This record gives sequence, C-alpha cells and structure tokens, in this order.
Amino acid sequence: MKRWLPVIVCLLHLCALTYLARQHPFGNYATETDFYHYYAPDAERIAAGQFPQNKFQGPGYPAVIALLGKLTGVADLFAVAKWLSVVCAVLCGWLVFVLFNRLFGFWVGVGAQLIAIVSGEFPQFSINAATDVFFLLVCLTVLATFTAERLSARWRIVLTGALTGAAYVVRYNGLFLLASCLLGIVLLNLFEQRWRERIKSAALFVGMFLLAASPWLVANYKHRGSPLYNANYLNIATEFYPELVKGEVNQDATRALETKFQSFGDVLRYDPARLLKLYPVNLYESLRQSVTGNLVAQLVGWLALLGIGLSLIGRRSKSLLLVLIAGGLYWLLMGLNHWETRYYFFVMVLYAGFAVFAAERWLELARAQGWLKASAFAGIPVALVVVMVAASLSASRKDVNEFLEAQPLEVAGARDFVLGLNASPNSLRIVARKPHLAYMSRQEWVFFPQVKSLEELRVWLQTNRVDYIAIGKREIKERKELKTLGDPKKAPDWLQPVWRYEPTGLILYQPK
Repeated sequence: MKRWLPVIVCLLHLCALTYLARQHPFGNYATETDFYHYYAPDAERIAAGQFPQNKFQGPGYPAVIALLGKLTGVADLFAVAKWLSVVCAVLCGWLVFVLFNRLFGFWVGVGAQLIAIVSGEFPQFSINAATDVFFLLVCLTVLATFTAERLSARWRIVLTGALTGAAYVVRYNGLFLLASCLLGIVLLNLFEQRWRERIKSAALFVGMFLLAASPWLVANYKHRGSPLYNANYLNIATEFYPELVKGEVNQDATRALETKFQSFGDVLRYDPARLLKLYPVNLYESLRQSVTGNLVAQLVGWLALLGIGLSLIGRRSKSLLLVLIAGGLYWLLMGLNHWETRYYFFVMVLYAGFAVFAAERWLELARAQGWLKASAFAGIPVALVVVMVAASLSASRKDVNEFLEAQPLEVAGARDFVLGLNASPNSLRIVARKPHLAYMSRQEWVFFPQVKSLEELRVWLQTNRVDYIAIGKREIKERKELKTLGDPKKAPDWLQPVWRYEPTGLILYQPK
C-alpha cells in the first residue's frame, strides 16, 4: 500500500483539478492574456506553416497546443491548453515525489508532493492556459532524468540534453538547465568519469541540446537575423530603468521601450552602473518574496532555508548539489526580471522538498545527541508537514476562488453581440486593452493606443480604421484620462455606445 501512496495523491489531485477546470470556460484578464495574444495565434500560425510572432518566448508551447488540438480533434485551443496544464500539474506532483524520494527518502518525497501541489498560485495555474506549469514539468523531467541512476550515463546525457533544448524552446530561461547540467557533468562529476570523458560527455550534452533546439534556432536566424534573438531585454529594461515607463512592467511599458532599446546590449550600455547596483537588490528582494510572499506558506519558506543548510551539513551528495546549483542559477537568472510568483514555481518545488526534509532532519539530529528519545516526539515531523499542507491549501483555495470569480464573463456577451451583427469573419478591427474579445470573435485586435486625452483619441481615430472600441475597467485603469467613457451618457458625439454589460460596465463604442 505504501508504494501506491504517491499514485493515489496523483489521482486525487487529478480529480480536484478536473472539478476546478470545468468551472473555467475561457481565459481571464491576467496571465491568460498571453494565451489570446501570443500562444493561440502562434499555434494557429504554426499549424498553417507560418512563422510565430511571439518575441518573448520560443514556439515550443504553442507548437504542443497545435499538435494536441490536431491529434484530439478539439478546435477550442483554450480547452486544449487548459487541460494540458491539468495533466502537467499532476505529473509535476509525481516528479516532485520522484526527485525528493531519491534525495531524502520516501516520506520526504510524499510530503514534498503534497505541499507543492497546493502551494501559493500553483493550483490556479494548474487550470490556467499558460506556459508556467508546462515549463515546470519539462524542468523537473530534466532533473529527474539526469539523476536517474537506473539509466546509463550516456542515456541520461542524451535524454537530458534533448529535454534541455526543448525547455529552451518553451522558455528562454531554460538555459539555466544547460548550465546546471554542464556543471553536473564537468565540475560535480556526477557520472564518475575521468576528465577526458567528462569533456566528451559535456560535448555530447551540448550537441543534443543544439539538435533539439536547432529547428527553432535556424528559423529564428532566417526570420530575425540571429538564432538567439528574443525581446526579453525589454523586460530587463522595465525592471532596471523604471523611470522610463513610470514603474510599469506591462505591455504599455515594453511597447514604449521598443523604440529605445533594440537588444540586450542596448539595455546593458544604457546605465551599467545602475544594473550592477540594483541587481543584488533584486536578488535579495526575490529571495525575500520567495519566503514571505505568496509563493509558499511562510513556515514552508523558513523551513526550506533551514533544510538547505541541514542538507549541506549532513546529507550532501552529488545529486543534491546538482539540484541546489540548478535552484541557485535559476534564482540568479530571474533576478534580471521583475517578481511574479508564477516565475518561481521551480523554486517553490525545491522549497517544498527541503522544508519537509528540515521537519524530519531536526529530530534525527536531536536524537543523535541523546535528546527527545520518547516515541511521542516522532509525531512532531508529521504534524509539521500537516500544518504546512493545511496552511498552503488554505491560501491556495482562496486564490483559486478569487481566480474563478474574476473570469471576464462580459467577453462572451460582447463576442455574441459582435458575431450576431457581423457574419463576415476577420473583417473587423477591435480596439481594446486585452485581446480576448478580438480573438474569441475571430477579428483583428488593435492594442489600445497610448493616448492621453479624449481629443488625442479622436485624432488617432481619424487616421486609424476602427469598428469597435471596448471600454471597461482595464482600459480605464491604464488610460485614466478616458474615464468619462465609462459612462455612455457622457460619451462625446463622435462615439456611439452600441452594447453594454451592466454587471462589469464593459461598453462597446462605434466611431461615428
């Protein structure tokens, strides 16, 4: 029965996520904006043999969505992406168990699995049409494969090299795995090889990485002039030069900086002294947020830091050092970006495992010193794990409820209105802060212009053909100067309100 416990946890996890996912029919205005802006359109482009347009991430995720849609016959790519996240979340839980079972034993693996699947925003993103859980699965698969002693060294190198290439094509920060595994091969000597063999193994690993990533590297070179091109330098710029974008890190900010920065070099050269000064601050802030924010329960965070120290003192192994190196390199890489909880799911998984290890290890050390010998004390580690799971579940349950309650139901009504009046597909241009309405109605999305007044909007409309303008809470929040458009009675005579969703106040205007 004991060996089936992780499988039972997986099955219960799948049932819970299935129940929640059925209550999530379309994407929200937060992170799932990227689905309607990037992932779904790129999946359709890839299926049609066209080059993807997302400059911030590789095409791995939309390619998988396109493939799954074709294999399953499901036309709704949002449903495909949502259920992909559900399956990936369950598999992530399984791999958390596998990884920490190898490092610290069965019960630490089970405890880590339980904490990880209910921590912070992870349950929300487990039903989210986004790359986060899918990318985490690839990362955990790399580590689980690399530390799988049942496989030969050569197979581990070949498989993880290819998987690391796949991780890079999903998200460019997957490069941390490339560095981690190379350090594992050469520096840690994970496979117990002589120096010459280590160099050969490292070369084989890099070769497999390049082979797996080569279709995208070649395509990126042909279309953008560099195999490594991506626009994440804009995210770095918003974080380190906030005065240029009024402290924003959203699309308005990155779009505004596109004319100022064209490469990572431009960002580095703009103010290198500030980068060097603020980078350590960012690292500290990300560490602080990872412990005290909503990534994990605070008890988990503090025990995780204790567990890392205890593991280095008494349970050091090459596999353990590899995992810690991977976590450290990931933290160093993400210190270049702004904090978002979902960016740190990989760290969350590590915290879950090391927190459970700390809960178990402190009692072992105490008993080694002759203390706490009574059998009753054996229940304390179990109680600590139960408290960590309960605290994590309480917070994540609230987060999921808020997520489900915040679904933009008005988009469905607006879509039905637009399609009811316009039978011709792809003929309309819809201005909105978010791409949901345009994508769901199969029309062209026009990002809301960066106008500062109603007069500027009127002038902009004179030179830009527009069929509908969506005005809701999101538009007014980012364009406060247009707040009068939130009341159709106060609309100027050159805008005609044609549809309104009373519960949230979304209004569709038509230019006259």
